Amino acid sequence: MKKKIALIITTIALAVSALTGCGASPAEGDTKTTATGETTTTGGEENTELETITIRACFSTGMTGGVNNFAIEKGLYRELGIELEVTPGEKSDDRLALISRGEVDVVDGDPSAFIPAINNGVPAKLVGNMWRYSGCYWLIANNEIKDFADLKGKTIGTSGAAGGLKLSVLKMLEKNGISVDDVTLVANGSHQSAYATLTSGEVDATIIHNPYAALAEAEGTGHALGRAWDYIPDYYTGTIMAHNDFIENEPEKLQRFLTAYYTVHEQVKNEYFDEFVTWAAEKMNTSEEIMKTAIESEIDVWVDYPVIPEDRLEKTVEYLKQYGWMDESVTLEGVYTNEFALKAAEELGMTDPEE
Repeated sequence: MKKKIALIITTIALAVSALTGCGASPAEGDTKTTATGETTTTGGEENTELETITIRACFSTGMTGGVNNFAIEKGLYRELGIELEVTPGEKSDDRLALISRGEVDVVDGDPSAFIPAINNGVPAKLVGNMWRYSGCYWLIANNEIKDFADLKGKTIGTSGAAGGLKLSVLKMLEKNGISVDDVTLVANGSHQSAYATLTSGEVDATIIHNPYAALAEAEGTGHALGRAWDYIPDYYTGTIMAHNDFIENEPEKLQRFLTAYYTVHEQVKNEYFDEFVTWAAEKMNTSEEIMKTAIESEIDVWVDYPVIPEDRLEKTVEYLKQYGWMDESVTLEGVYTNEFALKAAEELGMTDPEE
């Protein structure tokens, strides 16, 4: 895969160079080496660099957005001729507001928030998968709880009052024969806030993202009872969404961004893994050892596959309607397009990991 992607990057750059340099001879000026290794001339009319495009975006933070944000800081998108103007927006609601107002071209996040929003008039569509989309949530518990049976009569943090993390808790309990009447469920936030409720004893167990599952094990404050994606493997949790104007008026830019998204994520996995671990540990205020454990424990769902799985979309809508968190009138008509994702998968030689 790494060789294939490198070949594609070089081929694209050479093609663009041939087009921009056709019929002209280099003018005098300084020379420099581009990201693809070509020598170009600056200060004259000739410039064989890949044309730079600018895309306005708002991306997830934490472990969910970790690889992408590392790639941005590392300059991997810039090497492919893409400048990203990133607007902060930690929550899905923040990203929805930005794209609704047309202030960004692309966002990533939770399909369970985006799908109803599109049905309610947000002018956008899902256009691809995030680098992982299988629900990387962990149910962790204090050390007095040895297995699921011990959760009866206990308090469990569900992150929010609805959504994917709470759904994961409900499904994990259900598949272990525990009724919601047997436990107390509380919305306790996410990430560090959720972890604090466990260490303080406010909850006996909580659903949470890494690196906090690995951190609980390392600090001896708790342990993992299970991974959510092992219990609901057909739940769709990570998507990329683009504004309709961007889709319709700038399809070439959208295609370049999507293809680049999977290219840089594969680069991080194959070429910059150790550097990413160091970067992520610093960003999330934990040790490199814990961060590496956290990342490797989820490596099986780091798939980088672009094409949105229709069966997962349908199952996700079904689950959310089952618990009354999505209106029965919500449909998938006009919600997504795989036009750009299919082309990205073809260009990069990627095949569906679920087949």
